[in-house]
Formats: sequence, structure tokens, C-alpha cells
Amino acid sequence: MAMFLYDYFSSAITGTSRFKKTLLIIGYALIIGVLWEFAEFLAGKYLSDPIYNIWHLRTYFIGDLDDTLGDLLNDIIGGLTFAIAFRKKI
Repeated sequence: MAMFLYDYFSSAITGTSRFKKTLLIIGYALIIGVLWEFAEFLAGKYLSDPIYNIWHLRTYFIGDLDDTLGDLLNDIIGGLTFAIAFRKKI
């Protein structure tokens, strides 16, 4: 996602420093990660009971705080990895 969003917004961030572009890439990854965590929360809140009532399946869409923080840390690492891997283009 960081690569896709960087490519999508690349014309808007031309002429900025490497450091600022790196922060933007990490920010892109975090935005997607935070939206994903909200989707997990909402799915757990509103879809678990209907799925159980219709198909008798227990679902678990969201973990605990450790899971959420681990996911967001992985988003930061992924964005940073992309920024380092493509630093020459940045």
C-alpha cells in the first residue's frame, strides 16, 4: 500500500526532501493500517452476531491491544522498508 500510495501521490510531493518523503511514505502505510483496525473493530462489533445467527460460525475479527499495536508496528516497518528499498527514487 505504501508503494501504491507513493506512486499515486508522487506528482504532488515532487521537490520535497528525502526525509519528508520518507515520513509521507510511513504515513501512507499508517493511514491504511489505522483504517484497517477500524474495519476490524466495526466488523467485530456488527458482524459477529449476524454471522453466528445465520451460519452458526464463531468469528473473531479483532484481537487485543497487543494485536493492534503489533499490526501498526508492522505498518511502520513496511513503510520504512519501502522507503529504504526505493531511496534512490525518493
